[in-house]
Amino acid sequence: MIAAWLAAALLLVLQAAPAAPDPRRPAPTLDSVPPAVPELTRPAVLIVSKTNGYRHDSIAEAVPAIEGLAKARGWSSFATENAAVFNPRDLAKFDVIVFANASGDITTPDQRAAFQAFLARGGGFVGLHSAGDGSHPGWFVRMRGNGNFTGHPGGADQFQAADIVALDRTHPATRALPARWRWTDEYYSWDAEPAADAHILARLDEATLRLEPQYRMGRHALIWWRCEGRARIFYSALGHQAEAWSDPAHLAMLDGAIGWAARQDGTGCG
Repeated sequence: MIAAWLAAALLLVLQAAPAAPDPRRPAPTLDSVPPAVPELTRPAVLIVSKTNGYRHDSIAEAVPAIEGLAKARGWSSFATENAAVFNPRDLAKFDVIVFANASGDITTPDQRAAFQAFLARGGGFVGLHSAGDGSHPGWFVRMRGNGNFTGHPGGADQFQAADIVALDRTHPATRALPARWRWTDEYYSWDAEPAADAHILARLDEATLRLEPQYRMGRHALIWWRCEGRARIFYSALGHQAEAWSDPAHLAMLDGAIGWAARQDGTGCG
């Protein structure tokens, strides 16, 4: 009798206890006080990894990897999770913004306006992996240039090796890739392929992995670029796992993407 009472009391305590916060799904926040951005030599890369959506463990590897790419070029970089950096004074110090698995609606209206003004002046943008998920606001999805996120395989099929087909190997981001690149990742799907003004650089060969019908796209683009006025916009769906951020082929692709978006290589966008 006493044991049954104690068990019932313990159950009530457990039910009343708040659930532990999930580090992969942090509570969304908006920032109001900008970080202290130093004076930077140009070109300069702004690396943003703020997560108001799903938070990838691999951010810990992604940010230093991108910093390393900038350093190897002799460029400067600044990494932050404070979206108040999106203000006219601070954005004027940068040539390209990289979303390193940033997710969610992270900007206030004023910060969004500063971001869009940066693009209107011809600034570059590189979105990586979760910059393509379903947590972003509509204006960002339109800037990215494709459809709405529909998901990715789960369970044992979440991470699969598959063939990525390079459709254009003249672009700085893909010129070093093989025609077929065997790669393991969490493969995103959307309800529409990139817009007509997007230039698809690489696609997923859907025949080389297991995909449920709702994730099949046919022309399944994974890497593309487009122009937003004078701004060079680049997106790659790759980079969920930590291993991606030390892989030489992946890093060479990102290096080319950042160089192109910063208007240091390649053509396009005025």
